[in-house]
Amino acid sequence: MSSTVENIKKQYYENYADICIAADSIVEDLKSFFTTFQRAYLLQIKQYPLYRFESRVKSWESIADKIERKEQYRDVTSLHDLPDIIGVYVIVELDEDVDKVIKLFEREKSYLLQHSHVTSLEYSPTRHENGKLSHHYDGIYTLKGRNRLEKYNFEIQVRSEVENLWSNIEHMSFYKNRTKNRNDRILNRLKEHSYNLLLQADDVLSILRRERMKNDLLDLKEKMTEALENVFDGIKIRDIEAISDYLYKCLALPFDSVSVEELEQMFTAAARVEKEQIDRSLQSFQPGSEHQRLYEYLIANMSLSDEIILKIGLSVAEPRAAIEYLLSSMEEARCKNCGQWLNYADADFFAAMVEMRGDFYCRTCAETLLKYCTVCGSILTTEKVCRKCARKGAKDRRRHRLINSTGK
Repeated sequence: MSSTVENIKKQYYENYADICIAADSIVEDLKSFFTTFQRAYLLQIKQYPLYRFESRVKSWESIADKIERKEQYRDVTSLHDLPDIIGVYVIVELDEDVDKVIKLFEREKSYLLQHSHVTSLEYSPTRHENGKLSHHYDGIYTLKGRNRLEKYNFEIQVRSEVENLWSNIEHMSFYKNRTKNRNDRILNRLKEHSYNLLLQADDVLSILRRERMKNDLLDLKEKMTEALENVFDGIKIRDIEAISDYLYKCLALPFDSVSVEELEQMFTAAARVEKEQIDRSLQSFQPGSEHQRLYEYLIANMSLSDEIILKIGLSVAEPRAAIEYLLSSMEEARCKNCGQWLNYADADFFAAMVEMRGDFYCRTCAETLLKYCTVCGSILTTEKVCRKCARKGAKDRRRHRLINSTGK
């Protein structure tokens, strides 16, 4: 072992206790951050969060192995040169929840940097060998130590329960035995098959969640309909749908036992909120650049359910979460190609194209992927000519054949 590696090993064991404390502190700061925004980013159902945290401090054996195997670590001279001594895992219930966490980090990172000891956080996605994108963040955590500021490099991984289970299985069964199994094609086939089975399990759990929510909401809507109609005029089915979804996802109510009278009391308190309070709340809200158009649309086209949701948010002292919920419910599409979150105005346009049905693309990516009719320039559905031009061409050919046959 070289003198440099020996020096890093010495640093590791001398600072191990402080590193463990830093790992616990990072988790506590992230818990506080997630609690602040979990309603706005739909990371809870009823009062239950859809995420949990795990942390680990890399063992010295793993560090030494990484320095030996990986070219980019051959020149390290200090423990601080290694990016992932501390690892934090944000583990969400389902794969569909991963995007919610990524969206939270992307949009609220400045809040995290301002209100925690995290001083740097950079998104660093990698492509797994199975083709799936792995979501990583490289960060720096700064704590005041012995008469100076101590900086700790850490890594956040965002993954679903199924991905976490697979990662643990793969790490123990394959990663630790990589030399022996590197060229074992049968083993690789089994790995792929096992991973696909776990993904199917995630799909089944997603269906179960939707069914669970549907059953819960049926009971909630029955109680809500009576309570809303007793307080607000002009309530329609679509308003009940929107408000019940907001209550279910954003408020910590005892849904299993809440009564019509309790819901009516909550709506009565909300009805006392004046329009001026809503206006002030909206004016003080600072949307991100990706939300600006949706924010302006919300103000100009506020529905009755939007207004009631904002009144409820103000009455329970959570106006920001209510506004974030409305903006998030308006924008659920993401570009399949570059990952950019889209406004519905763009997403609807490109989702309607036959060759892209079921997927969403931003304008830049869509323009590079769409094909156009060589005759009229409209977007293609099949072949090189659109159906309208194809029908017109067929009609012209039939007419020419008829003229030719009559002329003969």
